[in-house]
Amino acid sequence: MRTISIILFALATAVVSTFTTETFTGIYTGLENDMYVFTTEEGTTMEFDDISPEALEKYNITDEALVGKTFTVSYESLTYTDEETEEDIVKYTIVDLELLEE
Repeated sequence: MRTISIILFALATAVVSTFTTETFTGIYTGLENDMYVFTTEEGTTMEFDDISPEALEKYNITDEALVGKTFTVSYESLTYTDEETEEDIVKYTIVDLELLEE
């Protein structure tokens, strides 16, 4: 019975979760409220919950010296539905960074 429950949970999670990967160019404005914040070329503020270990290894984005620098940012968004509230929740994770200026 436990195996069936685990399988059903995995299937339910797969149905309500979707990943998408996108890229933009923006200026790093810093770490605010535990969120990595960038401003796009269009002036939109992008906030990220997390950063992949690979991207963090390339650039220690917690370093204040990177504030104001322009990056190409690749990120994944994970959308899932909270089972209790049935509300869609989106989590944004930086998966790659490329510094465009030194």
